[in-house]
Amino acid sequence: MPATLRMTGSHTMTFRLLAAACLGLALVGCSEDFTETQPAAHDGTRTLSRAELRWCMFNDVRIEAARPDMRAAKQGQVQAFNAAVTDWNSGCRRYRYSRSDRDAVQRQIEARRATLESEGRARFAIQEASAAAPAQGGR
Repeated sequence: MPATLRMTGSHTMTFRLLAAACLGLALVGCSEDFTETQPAAHDGTRTLSRAELRWCMFNDVRIEAARPDMRAAKQGQVQAFNAAVTDWNSGCRRYRYSRSDRDAVQRQIEARRATLESEGRARFAIQEASAAAPAQGGR
């Protein structure tokens, strides 16, 4: 049975405020940043931000997950895939990063690998339903 703490007046309010502040700090600590920013084309001499490094590393996983599907893909899918690879190459082929950023993003990848791979395969999949159902005009 939990212990009961009996407080009165301002003590109760102070306790509630402290409890709310602690809960807020716990929630902030639990939220993780998954912001991705596509880096601009560069020559590899600048250090990428963590958001740019995340874009590169996450998209590497997505692209590699979709690559096997390209063997049987239609021309439009292959073109979209090649455009994604070109985008990746322009900002991510050669880059610098901090080791702590790389380690943090690698942990995020390991925690979300299945989701990232699924996103990669879905990105270049044929959208049968939308292509097969043309818009109907009403009278």
